[in-house]
Amino acid sequence: MTGWLIDINPRECPPDVMDAPEAYRAAWERHVGEAVPGDGDPEDWREQAARLEAAVRVLPDPHVRVAGRPYEGPDPMTLAHYGTVMLRPYMDQLSLPPSNADRYDLMPALRPHLGRDARSVACDGDMIDTAVHGMLDRHPGSGVVVKFMLRDKRLPLAFIDPDGTFMQSDEYGGRPERIPFAAWRWAGYDLALFEGEPDAVLVQQKTRMRYEYRIHVIGGQPACGAGCVERFTPADNTGERYDPRMEETRNNGRIESHPDIARLYEAFAHEVAHAIRDEVSGPYVIDLYLDDAGRPHVIELNGQSNSGLYALDMDALLTAVGDNPAQFMPDPKRTATPGCLGVREEKTI
Repeated sequence: MTGWLIDINPRECPPDVMDAPEAYRAAWERHVGEAVPGDGDPEDWREQAARLEAAVRVLPDPHVRVAGRPYEGPDPMTLAHYGTVMLRPYMDQLSLPPSNADRYDLMPALRPHLGRDARSVACDGDMIDTAVHGMLDRHPGSGVVVKFMLRDKRLPLAFIDPDGTFMQSDEYGGRPERIPFAAWRWAGYDLALFEGEPDAVLVQQKTRMRYEYRIHVIGGQPACGAGCVERFTPADNTGERYDPRMEETRNNGRIESHPDIARLYEAFAHEVAHAIRDEVSGPYVIDLYLDDAGRPHVIELNGQSNSGLYALDMDALLTAVGDNPAQFMPDPKRTATPGCLGVREEKTI
């Protein structure tokens, strides 16, 4: 039987921690510290507590490692790993199986499932500008979205209107202004820093995305999913593997229940996972949307374990994780960045 290492970031508890499920608070107090009201973010804390509570209950032979604190359990290299990864990973996390999910733009089999025109270009100002103007010409009235693909969230998305203008943000706190798009105005110094890097930028047709939804894929099979409702956490799940609640427009606050769309997304996720099975590696999430004709499409892929959970069925997720330990097992021959968990900056307390 494979044992599991559960990595937890000890976030400060939120003011309403006493309203969280008792099982969350009990798991936190046993493995992390007192569950008392503090200034922490309610959704962030509940997601960490949900991961911890479900992992120690569902996964076999669990051992908890709290970031920034001494760990006295078995050798991490002998354990499968579950949990979030800090900006500066542990050495054993550097040897986890890699994932290429965040480079979904390089998967030919995924392109037909995007539901929109998309082109990859090198980090070159002239090439980016040419691709943007070509996209505007091919799809008049649609607009364009430009995404930097080399490092997640290094640059904000550029939302370009059909007239070729975009809202330029001022990193020094000034008022954003709408100006004609040019790659240098959007990317600035990064154009020079990554100059010539192939497939660095994804230029895609702007389209209306309704009922955004996230499905977790483990071992090549969809395991569970939930609507991208920011205020929901696994504590809000009511027992469905594919939670039916979602918003037609993300963050508009109007939450609707659509079991028929959830079933449509489940079937579509199986179709997508099968189509890209030879091109994707590691566990991942598929973010989905409906177009105005009611057809499902893919927004993007991302690594699984650091992705937001929303109202996810954690028992379904951790059962799938526990059934696929090889996807979470470190290998001393690997020394790259941790892929199956992903990396994002976290703070500890």
